Amino acid sequence: MRLAIVIDVDGDIMYVPEGAVFENYPKPRLFDNLKDAQEECAKWNTGIIVDFDTNKTVPIVRSFDEEERRRSMEREEMNRDDGTSTTKDTTQ
Repeated sequence: MRLAIVIDVDGDIMYVPEGAVFENYPKPRLFDNLKDAQEECAKWNTGIIVDFDTNKTVPIVRSFDEEERRRSMEREEMNRDDGTSTTKDTTQ
């Protein structure tokens, strides 16, 4: 899979170019792995990582942080259907 980054430049959608200069119809900068694409994407306010061959966005799945993990466990406890769940919502 070849990855590219799509950006919005004054309302025009374009790929991040290979060079530092924005010329007309530049060649897109392509990436072979997601890590490099994410590093470049972080440099752009409107950057979105896409599969260059299909133009579909690449889904990014991240892990829960500690707060999200704690809230998930509390919600799981509240939603249990075995008669032992609490009715108090401690997440709010």
